[in-house]
Amino acid sequence: MNDDEDLRDEIPSYAFISLARRGMEKISLDQCFLKNCDNDDPKLLEPFKKEEIENDKEQIRKIYIKCKKCGGTYILKLKTLKLIAKSTQDTDEEPLSMGLVYALDEEENNLGHIGYF
Repeated sequence: MNDDEDLRDEIPSYAFISLARRGMEKISLDQCFLKNCDNDDPKLLEPFKKEEIENDKEQIRKIYIKCKKCGGTYILKLKTLKLIAKSTQDTDEEPLSMGLVYALDEEENNLGHIGYF
């Protein structure tokens, strides 16, 4: 397995978007999130670099992806908040965590919150 496939395995297949009181909608993360690009073919997306930052409260993974359709590069920022809630009954139970997905452009300008994973 090459590095690109390793990086692809680190990207969740989909994220959930909140529809306010109407629940959640599932969307694929196998698409280009750059403006004016409609690429949804995973074969045309090439993850090539990863940065990781972790502390007691959160883990952040940035995965850099090149789109072969529009020629642009974007970053999927996967942020896992580690301690969202803890059981008041079972002290041995692991605290709940929550994952958020953001799209960033090449200069790391936030293109928006995509959803939750």
